[in-house]
Amino acid sequence: MIKRPKAEDLNGGLAPIDNYENSDFELRDWELTSVLDNILVVQYADVNDSGTEIKRGGLVIPINIAQHTWRVGKVIMLGPDVVHVKLNDYVIFPNDKGIKVANLNGLKNIVFLDEKRIFGVCKPKE
Repeated sequence: MIKRPKAEDLNGGLAPIDNYENSDFELRDWELTSVLDNILVVQYADVNDSGTEIKRGGLVIPINIAQHTWRVGKVIMLGPDVVHVKLNDYVIFPNDKGIKVANLNGLKNIVFLDEKRIFGVCKPKE
């Protein structure tokens, strides 16, 4: 008997990355050249260079305290089915969603998200 996925488990044929929450990985000896479906590659914009502290309203707090909060990141790569954002947009998203990447194409502080996980687009105040 073939077990078919329930309708609520389907993601419209798009890549489901929710099952990988709080996972880290590193692409060693490989370079990512594109992403598929509605996937965004985002570089955290609210973190210090070492990736250990988050900037919030002029304050710097340890990243481990901000586990259940929102984050800001800059879109550096996107899949062909992304609708609501474009390259170099800043997006707001939950800290506990997506797949964190230790090193991607020489960049640090990266996360893979599907577009439905972002709260919205933002921009730095002048």
